[in-house]
Amino acid sequence: MRRDGFARALLGWLMVFPCVVRNSSWFAPVETCFAAPGPQLRLTIDDGPDPRQTPQILDLLAREGVRAEFFVIGKKAAAHSDLCRRMCDEGHSVQNHTFSHPSASFWAAGPCRARHEIARCSAAIREATECEPTRFRAPVGMANPFVHLAARELGLKMSGWSATGNDGVPKNPARVISKILTSLQPGAIVLFHDSHLPGMREGQRACTLEALMASVHDHGFSFVLDPA
Repeated sequence: MRRDGFARALLGWLMVFPCVVRNSSWFAPVETCFAAPGPQLRLTIDDGPDPRQTPQILDLLAREGVRAEFFVIGKKAAAHSDLCRRMCDEGHSVQNHTFSHPSASFWAAGPCRARHEIARCSAAIREATECEPTRFRAPVGMANPFVHLAARELGLKMSGWSATGNDGVPKNPARVISKILTSLQPGAIVLFHDSHLPGMREGQRACTLEALMASVHDHGFSFVLDPA
């Protein structure tokens, strides 16, 4: 009897564990790198758009001639459609990051909720930009089989990352940059954020990104945009 209970507990743990591991490919492939012919990286920016941070980031990217992938939250895309249109007009890619970004619970989403969150975000992106997203990134990179299935049925490729400074929560900019630099290698996908956090001044994200881009360049890398 005790052995049966242990077996059930182990089975439950094995079913849940892959759902709470970031970028887990247990259930289906998750892209965390790309085939780079040289020292190239992809810049991905999550959790926007935000009128206090995103415009300055777009200004910076335009000055530097860098193209990025913005994984936007659908309700923010609907509220700030002008910023999403600007992303597309300036050659960036606008991708799906769920409609409401339920970061604490999306890993446990059932089939209806998973599909609803992803489909509504794609609809908001289409409404704002007249472009069709091709990639999906789960909130905090956690996804269960229902999320993978919904993304696949909606024609979206699961996207993760391989280099992050954990700047989705308040962090010292120098620590953010240092942590990203430790993970750089050709084909790395860099995760950055353009959300506005408590206590953050307007345009602070762009200042951090500018310093990151300078450090990346000093290390011999450049950012490229994958059109797939």
